Amino acid sequence: MTVLKRILGVHLLFAVILLTAITSCSQAEQPVTGTNIPAAVYDRQMAQQAGLRPVTEKYAVSPQIQIKDIKAIADAGFTRIINHRPDNEQKGQPLSADIAAEAQRLGLTFVNLPFSPGNLTEEVFDALSAELARSDEPTLAYCRSGTRAITIWALSEVRAGNQTPEQVIAAASAAGYNLQGQKEALEKLQTSDAD
Repeated sequence: MTVLKRILGVHLLFAVILLTAITSCSQAEQPVTGTNIPAAVYDRQMAQQAGLRPVTEKYAVSPQIQIKDIKAIADAGFTRIINHRPDNEQKGQPLSADIAAEAQRLGLTFVNLPFSPGNLTEEVFDALSAELARSDEPTLAYCRSGTRAITIWALSEVRAGNQTPEQVIAAASAAGYNLQGQKEALEKLQTSDAD
């Protein structure tokens, strides 16, 4: 009887060890949920070396980019490019379709939301807000100097309640853009959205 108990005990112990091992393996093979994966960010140093201006860990702006710049943009970790500059605004400017083709060839999303200086339409503003809400992937936005790109971003962030006017003004300043002249508009936007 003692031998039988030992054999059953060993088999029971072996079964527990085997069950524990199987459970551990199956837990390790479970897919990682989105909450466990750190959000993608771009490489700030590589972005600056490429002449881009970091604003947040997910968003940077730039003056007009060239087709040859897109490889460095992708290498820095950006996955989306947003254009705020209309075609033919200046002689020698690359066409947005050419930039889009190269961006897409390198696996980047290209979003075309152009507007002229001082002529921001509600449609462009709403489209940018929707695009930024759709994904928080590493994004580079550009125009002639970067000012339109940083301004529409700041307005969108305040309107969405993501940041305060003071926060977007400080972020823009750190990127080399002065949005103090937009403070009143930003505050009105914040106030109107709080109602």
